Amino acid sequence: MTLHTHPTVTDDEADILAVIRRETATFAVSDFAAWEECWVKALHTTNVLSSEFSGVNALLGFDAIAANMRHVMENDLGCGVESYDLSNITVTLRGDVAWVTFDCCSTYPSGQSADVFETRILARSATGWKIAYSLSAVHCMGREAAFRVDQTGQVTWQSADAAAWLKTHPFLTVSAGRLRARRTDWDKPLQDAIAAAGEYHGFFELHRFARETGGGFRYPVILGETDEGGVAAVHLTAKDGATYVTLDASAAIARRLASARVVYGLSDAQFRTASLIAEGHALPRIAQDMGISVNTVRTHLTRLYEKTGVNAQTALVRLLLSVG
Repeated sequence: MTLHTHPTVTDDEADILAVIRRETATFAVSDFAAWEECWVKALHTTNVLSSEFSGVNALLGFDAIAANMRHVMENDLGCGVESYDLSNITVTLRGDVAWVTFDCCSTYPSGQSADVFETRILARSATGWKIAYSLSAVHCMGREAAFRVDQTGQVTWQSADAAAWLKTHPFLTVSAGRLRARRTDWDKPLQDAIAAAGEYHGFFELHRFARETGGGFRYPVILGETDEGGVAAVHLTAKDGATYVTLDASAAIARRLASARVVYGLSDAQFRTASLIAEGHALPRIAQDMGISVNTVRTHLTRLYEKTGVNAQTALVRLLLSVG
């Protein structure tokens, strides 16, 4: 583990940082006895863990914290972090209490990384400094997202695969650092959608959106119809004070279409047709994938129009992906 500290630190600050480093290191090697010696053993001791995948888990009292950690270590449930890189450490001392904040970049054997925003409150005891409160907020970029953009479409992060995807991607490109649609008539709906998503970058805006809609801010952007007769679409998600763009949205499409299938009473063939249309395939390609004629695909499409009340593929995709 790499630990970045202040250029000069007091003896107290050095001891405090040593406890934080030891608690992290003993957790990584599942040394429960050494790990528990880093903590205040009291009813008020608190450990809060938060991540986008696991939600918020707050453990109150050292007995509950220790029982959970023993379970984690004995069952090899640790996060499997390969290395830690700590930075932006601040230590504030007030008598026998210390407030510590720092950032941590964690790297996993898979090559993925996570930013962790950490807070510790430590108390001085007869045997040295001990942790009384710990907050770890974990942020992983996720597997689906390809880009993170600001409200103007400027790319602020991209996945390792994003550059390769863009070389052959039929809908999107990056120009002067900004995410753009390849066609002028597609770019306006994309930029409008990115600007609209930017209005939900704040925590409270997203919290209110989730309360009012029952879910997070995630929606498809229908750019238009391709020359081959397919539908060009991307998915946007607003979180973490930014907008994430998904190029390969198969998983998100499948989830939403599963809900639409129930709402509109789609048959197996109609559902499969709708799924392939939503993935951007033209009718001849759909016929080939389904092993049927193009005329049969058109019949399925007609039935989809009848059930949903729309009469265009772009409108159909937009409607079906708005469910769920």
